[in-house]
Amino acid sequence: MKKKSFIFLFFWLFFWGAECKALEKGALLYHTSAGGVIYGKTDQLELPCSVLQAVLGQLKSGHAGLYVGDLRIIHAVIEGVVETDSKNFIPADEKAEGVVYLGAKLPVNYDDPAEWSEEKKEQLVLIAREQVGKGYDLLFQKQTGPDSGDFTCVGLVEYVYQQVGYVVTPMGYYSGGTGGKSYTQVYNCETTLWQDWDGLNTFAEEVQFSLFTHPLGFCCGREFEDQKYMFFPYTQFLQDSTVGVATDIPVTGGEDSGGGSSGGCFIRSAVR
Repeated sequence: MKKKSFIFLFFWLFFWGAECKALEKGALLYHTSAGGVIYGKTDQLELPCSVLQAVLGQLKSGHAGLYVGDLRIIHAVIEGVVETDSKNFIPADEKAEGVVYLGAKLPVNYDDPAEWSEEKKEQLVLIAREQVGKGYDLLFQKQTGPDSGDFTCVGLVEYVYQQVGYVVTPMGYYSGGTGGKSYTQVYNCETTLWQDWDGLNTFAEEVQFSLFTHPLGFCCGREFEDQKYMFFPYTQFLQDSTVGVATDIPVTGGEDSGGGSSGGCFIRSAVR
């Protein structure tokens, strides 16, 4: 009797395992910056004051990437848009610094073949691969491309999905009030000549772009009605257009990123 039960259990596990799907290509992947911090998750919305702080990776924006199947991802880093092994989503040095994997998400209707045929999913991957080699938007003036061909990490993911007719994050510019949160930051560094400088930082929960006012705002950010805005990964992560799914691929422990500190879309992932 025990032998029969064992055989039955073996075959049940075998066929059940055969039916289990691996993470589907097209999944959106997210992680925090060092210490588990990601801009927008707390009410204290702080940005680095100086250029040096930004270059050292202190923006704390987190990171987003796109899984394209076969244990490969595509994401935007300082070298530009690259395709690499999925385990390099969080390199070993970033993991040691406390970068935390937030999870994978897919469109809410991704399992509906009428909406997402295999051909459409393949088209998504093809479009993502067509962006490989394009530049990184260092001044955050485009972010979602494609006019200059430059992207930030979250902008790249948004762009790819838009090209197949799916909106992950509604377009819009948040400047305060309902639909997000605001925080007044007092900047004081060499950029402000060591004088207090008040800036309004916001985080959009419902639309793409968050207003920020910064001592270096004249050079950086996407301009809209004479204000500067940024698209943060955590905004995209919060959208109800996608649903969390299990991650059964390696997303950590890859080769060292090659320098800097605290991980993130805008700078640290940029130095990998």
